[in-house]
Amino acid sequence: MVSDLAGYAEIVGGGALFLMLVFRQIKTGAKAAWREEAEAQTAKAARLADDVSRLIDEVRLLREENAALREEVRELRSENRELREHIDNLLGN
Repeated sequence: MVSDLAGYAEIVGGGALFLMLVFRQIKTGAKAAWREEAEAQTAKAARLADDVSRLIDEVRLLREENAALREEVRELRSENRELREHIDNLLGN
């Protein structure tokens, strides 16, 4: 009976040890997977921040260009009015 208990204890102990080792491997693997995912997300966030920064700069430049073009259109409209008035004067209207 004692030898049977010792045999069962060995089996239970071996099973417990095996389960502890499996759990440790799973835990280590999960930590590594989470770490890799966190690093990937951090890198993605950095790339997105760079993209946003570039887009902000591009929008700023486009706004400046748009303002300059609006001013140019204003000047062209003014010149167009002056030319129409001059043509009207030449035609006697």
